[in-house]
Amino acid sequence: MARRGCTFARMEPVEELVRVRVPDRTIEVRVHGVSGTPPQALLGAFPVRVAGDADAGFYRAHDAGTSGGIAEAFSWGGLTSRSRITALWLFLAPLSLINVAGWMTPAHSLPERGAPGADRAPRSRASTVRDAAMRVVTLVATALIGAVAVQAAASVLGLMTADAPLAPGRAAAMVLLAALVPAGLHALAKVGGAPDDRDRHDDPWGRALALRSLALAHLGVALAVIALVGWAVTLDGAAAASPGAVVAAILVAVLAGAALAFGVAAVLGTRVAGPDAAHPAGGPAAVVGAAAVVAAAVAAALREGASAAATGLTVIHFVLAASAVIALGVASGAERRMPVRESAGFSVVFAALGFFMSYSAFGALSYALLASGSDRSVRAFVEAPAPAAMFRLVDFAAVVLTCGVLFIAARVVGEARPLAHPGDLGVDGATRVRRAVELAPVEVRRAGLGMLIAAGVLVVGELLRVSLPGGQWAQTVGRLVTEPRLVIGAAGWLFVAYLVVRACRGRRAALMVAAVTVAGVGSLGWLLQRAGFDVLSWARVDRAGQGAPVDGLDSESNASQTVLGGSSPLDSEVIAATGLGDPWVAASGFTLVAVTVALFIPAVSVLWFVLSASGNRESRRGVGVLWDLTNFWPRLHHPWAPPPYSETAIPALERRLTDLRTDHPSHCIVLSCHSQGAVLGFPAMRRLLADDPAHASALRFLSYGTLLSAHYQRLFPHLFDDARLRALDDAAPGRWIHLFRETDPLGHSILALGSASRQASHTPPRGVEHVLTHSSYGYSPEYQRALDDLAAWKG
Repeated sequence: MARRGCTFARMEPVEELVRVRVPDRTIEVRVHGVSGTPPQALLGAFPVRVAGDADAGFYRAHDAGTSGGIAEAFSWGGLTSRSRITALWLFLAPLSLINVAGWMTPAHSLPERGAPGADRAPRSRASTVRDAAMRVVTLVATALIGAVAVQAAASVLGLMTADAPLAPGRAAAMVLLAALVPAGLHALAKVGGAPDDRDRHDDPWGRALALRSLALAHLGVALAVIALVGWAVTLDGAAAASPGAVVAAILVAVLAGAALAFGVAAVLGTRVAGPDAAHPAGGPAAVVGAAAVVAAAVAAALREGASAAATGLTVIHFVLAASAVIALGVASGAERRMPVRESAGFSVVFAALGFFMSYSAFGALSYALLASGSDRSVRAFVEAPAPAAMFRLVDFAAVVLTCGVLFIAARVVGEARPLAHPGDLGVDGATRVRRAVELAPVEVRRAGLGMLIAAGVLVVGELLRVSLPGGQWAQTVGRLVTEPRLVIGAAGWLFVAYLVVRACRGRRAALMVAAVTVAGVGSLGWLLQRAGFDVLSWARVDRAGQGAPVDGLDSESNASQTVLGGSSPLDSEVIAATGLGDPWVAASGFTLVAVTVALFIPAVSVLWFVLSASGNRESRRGVGVLWDLTNFWPRLHHPWAPPPYSETAIPALERRLTDLRTDHPSHCIVLSCHSQGAVLGFPAMRRLLADDPAHASALRFLSYGTLLSAHYQRLFPHLFDDARLRALDDAAPGRWIHLFRETDPLGHSILALGSASRQASHTPPRGVEHVLTHSSYGYSPEYQRALDDLAAWKG
């Protein structure tokens, strides 16, 4: 018979070789990190829920309180993995990165910001410019969603062909169908999360009013963009000249412009500090945006003889990409004038990654919808997609994103040296992994800045092609830098080679094997080609006709095919320079590999997970690790990111600690937090001590294996700098002990705590044949010693 309050039908095996003894008259509240560690693993016994719910509950052993102190576990993993709805959050991953980027302000926390300084004024201006630029980035992301929605609706209705006749009813259906996308995202972002906490503190959590107005503002912006784009891409000269069309265009422009003005004002006016308040322009933005969509749909229904313009959508995508590059460039320049220079650039990188992921998702959608609607074979469409300019942008994003990931992997793997000897019990290997993880943010920043520069090169190249249509040199340069199937794509193989070389560090024999393998595969390909077998035909454009127009392609696509396969000045120049008869195989091959890796594999994986694996809770726990790391932050920069679990977990911790102090006034309460759990426990402790300093007499804080002073302090200095860490220790002197291991890749010392930051042993107990790393801190004797010291501390 199941015990009341227990939500686990069967026990998972628990390894507990060293049992932690909770001191008498002490309650230890254990908080796990990422991956949703079950309460029976935290307690080492059969758990019974005593507070909370199945998503975020507090558990005790079934025999708790019979002797000694009491161990209690706070299991919050259900907030990111329990509901099957969380599988749909994968579609919001790019927006989650953009939202996280907004919090990466390279400035000191509030106490230090108030300190006098001669350079205070320029820092303040730089902070204002940076915040405004990042807000503009979120607006561009929302506008991109609107443009993609219009394109998807046009593709579903078969309106992306330039000469496709547009029936009035289908034009209106396109606008209304596109409007369902932002409405669905607005609803999806609300599903699966708990109501926002309304407590008012000096931290960013619990700002429900500001979030509500911000969400409505972004909804209004998306609807306004859909109204404008949906009207513009189906506009033709004959319809535009009629009086009715002119009146309709004016009405749509006025309503959409007003919605944009309201939305931009609300987004730029949203505050993440101070009293929680809704911006008055948020609600009107959504209402007027909905009116603009209705007006655009009615106007489209009255139109006759119009045709969809794929070229117009391509121009819009290019304008949005250029706007994002400019805004991120401005933010990057402003961050370098802000106080914490070592943290500058991370927000730009995360936002750029979010945009590249967005364009990858957009590219997968475009390939799928347009290929399915094309009368050509799938192979022919993939080799020469149309409209060519749009897919040139998609391919470029896929190549750059793939190269960025390869660079990060090469740098991190090279530091970890997986093929080198791990040492006794794996100590050397664990130490190398720790060093690699410590350097990972720097490598991510380098790769992200490189991706941003590549995006700038794309913008410049396209501007050359547009502004100098008659200049042969401008067209040549533009093609070389913007069409990844020509030259840029071939550079991707260099990143692959770099990854192989870095992975073989410490093992020359492995490097030689890799070199021989590559040489062997190349030789085999050469022999097969000499024998008449074209093994790379899948990566080639059909050269039948040597540049002759292909049925079903527009003029721009045929021009691109001429560049790829026919005779052109560019083709001749490159052939002469390289001496190769077919110089495009390497570039085309890597581009198609990048399209597959960056577009199709993630898209298929997401769909497979949503449709099948989401029914398995263990699979959801695995994906939940992603949300544990990214969904900690409130959605005050982009409201369509997945709901943050911190809005529920932090208040739950506050309430439970308060209740325990009330119910057990003579007990010492130790909040024991591992890894990401310490990131939850830190603001909970700060809130409790700020609300009632009397809590300090009973509360203790034990953290271990956490990134508070390493990655979090580097990425989010305004919330986790030394001043804030010391402030908590000063509020309860001697009541915070931190543990770390030199073999823990995620656990680092907190220098602000001084001697209270203690190194734990990595020597495993009897029965364990590997070095202790990130988990099982209870196996180190320093853990029991720290728990005893906190329980015995009298002040």
